[in-house]
Amino acid sequence: MAHELTEAGESEILAASLRTYLFEIGFSFSSLTGKEATRSITRAVVQWVGASGWRCRSEAQMRYIDPPVLKSGGCIAYWSPSWSAYLDLRVMRKDGPPIAVEIDRADESTAVDKLRDEALRGRPALWIRWHGALRAELPAGVARLHRPTRSSKSPLRYSLAPVVGTEAITLGPAVTSEARADALHRDQQRIADEKRAAARPPEPGPTRCYW
Repeated sequence: MAHELTEAGESEILAASLRTYLFEIGFSFSSLTGKEATRSITRAVVQWVGASGWRCRSEAQMRYIDPPVLKSGGCIAYWSPSWSAYLDLRVMRKDGPPIAVEIDRADESTAVDKLRDEALRGRPALWIRWHGALRAELPAGVARLHRPTRSSKSPLRYSLAPVVGTEAITLGPAVTSEARADALHRDQQRIADEKRAAARPPEPGPTRCYW
């Protein structure tokens, strides 16, 4: 089975580049709330993007490859996943495809699904995970940079020691040519289905019960 190593290899190179940058600037923080810590890490990543000669967009809209499914939960119907999804950062470069970046405190998020689909499209995918336990496996083409933190209780605050340059980088397997071709086919099929749906009269949306 043939493997395309470019995206997986580039994701790892980018994770290592970011780790080196954080080490060089002595990035750290102390006694921040969860939101403040995420914002601090995001600012550092944006600085790395600028230092690399690139530019980025926050809350960049993306689409899942597979369309959402209408599900029922008690008396409410809902789409899973949602129709709209957003990357924490999309990094634009002149010399390569855009980079998908997600920054999370925990694994309980949609980050993995978003990065998986971006990697299947041939885009490097970088997941910056701070605090908490890590899932054992990653999707193909995704690189994860782990930044462990300390936390205090009452009130809950997080602290991050300066980067030492050896923080763990974990990689998913390489994206196979078969998986890439299948994903691109499904992606194009979804686009075609959405165009056909847009031409039809609108259908009732999800319903909710009121007591």
